[in-house]
Amino acid sequence: MIRLIYYVRAFVVSVELLLLGLSLALFNIFHGYFEANFLAISFDEEAVRWAAVLPVGVAVWTFKEGVGVIFPDEKTSKSLHEWPDYWKLKVHFDIGIFNNFFYLLPCFVVWFTGALDSVEGAWVFVTFFGALLVNAFSFYKAKIVIRSLLLRVNV
Repeated sequence: MIRLIYYVRAFVVSVELLLLGLSLALFNIFHGYFEANFLAISFDEEAVRWAAVLPVGVAVWTFKEGVGVIFPDEKTSKSLHEWPDYWKLKVHFDIGIFNNFFYLLPCFVVWFTGALDSVEGAWVFVTFFGALLVNAFSFYKAKIVIRSLLLRVNV
């Protein structure tokens, strides 16, 4: 039960969800302004066609590099897995991987349905791509912190 509560806490108390909430609030407050200015922007059709490559690329990088969070290398992974609070690290890893799918899906749906040419679609795409970038940065930072801690304990 404690682990389930920790999973929920790790998902809800996150920079990514704060970003999504802030983005929703800003969109609701300034919707008219965004819509008026969005119509004045013309997008290159080729760029819109390839827009999905960005979030997919970030998601693939996170999947590839994220494994290094729980398996830093052959020499130190054993010590990390024997750490008493390893389960908390694993919870954050699992949530991060889930978030990768959770944030990638709206980007892909907006792109696939052709909604990038609407202010709402573009806003959803940019917001969830931003959350995906924050998620990827979290994995990057976690790898650095874990390597630093393992070096400090002379593993």
